[in-house]
Amino acid sequence: MPKRTKQQGSALIIAIFIIVVMTLLVAALSKLLTSSTESISYEVLGTRAFFAAQSGMEQGLVQLFPLTTNANPVGTSTYCAPVGTVGTAPAAVVSFTANGLQSCSFTLNCNSGRATAAATETIYYQLTSTGTCGSGQFQTSRTIQMEVWR
Repeated sequence: MPKRTKQQGSALIIAIFIIVVMTLLVAALSKLLTSSTESISYEVLGTRAFFAAQSGMEQGLVQLFPLTTNANPVGTSTYCAPVGTVGTAPAAVVSFTANGLQSCSFTLNCNSGRATAAATETIYYQLTSTGTCGSGQFQTSRTIQMEVWR
């Protein structure tokens, strides 16, 4: 039979080992949860930024190609430089106040030009809309580009 004095303290070592392993497991799960939360935040803000950019693109297209006859003539826009001018119009920056896109904005840039081929002239517009959402630590942006011909 083993002596009782040689067996004293083995339970204490096993208990400390279990506590250390459980602490490491809790720390790893906590880090995983924090990482997952940040990932979801960026994903939501990225989706909102995409919709802000999409709204900016639609705003530019509505100004270039109005749906009503009493609006601006086709091809006139406060967002686009007039056809034939060099450079771009000043970028339009619009911030949203609606609940869905609060703390979001879009920046719309537009270039215009003429292309001549086979004695026909085509006017084109290059629209670039960048939606930005978030503030502080979490901020994302998405960019959409479109070229339309008339």
